Amino acid sequence: MSSRDATIIGYLAVLAAGITLQVAAVRRPGRLPSLGRVLTHVMRTRTGRVGVFVAWSWLGLHFFAR
Repeated sequence: MSSRDATIIGYLAVLAAGITLQVAAVRRPGRLPSLGRVLTHVMRTRTGRVGVFVAWSWLGLHFFAR
């Protein structure tokens, strides 16, 4: 297995964990906040907005730039 394959598997594992958490948050709303609630809370501050922008930029740079 190459390092590229390991990286892709790692990203897929993070994606699967995120989907699992979202499904758990929707099924039991009192125990876990949904992704929408988390983003709403984060976007209230300037630091949060900058962090979300940097995260999206990083994802775009790594996944869409070739």
